[in-house]
Amino acid sequence: MAYGEATIRAAIKTAIEAATNEGQVHDYERWMDDWAGLLTLFKSTIDGVDQIRGWTITLERMGQELIGMQGGGAADTVLVTYSYRIRGFMSVDDSEATEKTFVALALSLCEQLEAAAGLTGAVLEREEPVVAECRIDYAMLAGVLCHRAEIMINPQEVV
Repeated sequence: MAYGEATIRAAIKTAIEAATNEGQVHDYERWMDDWAGLLTLFKSTIDGVDQIRGWTITLERMGQELIGMQGGGAADTVLVTYSYRIRGFMSVDDSEATEKTFVALALSLCEQLEAAAGLTGAVLEREEPVVAECRIDYAMLAGVLCHRAEIMINPQEVV
């Protein structure tokens, strides 16, 4: 049984990178504990303004369900469900009403992910859509107050 996790993760990254002004996109969870590390991983220049803006992708869990049994030594058919958490950050600037900008970006990414090639259809052998769940709040990131979004998606494949 061969899992398509790397293909799915790449499709998620491609979908995020297709957005406008998404910032830096990392296809795994990134960690930093100081200002220099934060700038290296998340500094973006959008419309001439330097800011913290970026996204990470992490697989939180994977589950399997037997959906077809084969006889005569053939492999069984298994439905694999992946649960990915996509985290996004953008530095807060109250004078620029950045909450509105960040909410619009997060919702745009949800749309991108729900329509992304490689998350439904032929690659995963299922036509069921991926539905994004999004939570938006605030977090401190290496000492910087940021808007934070956590988008959950659960793409599936048949192996």
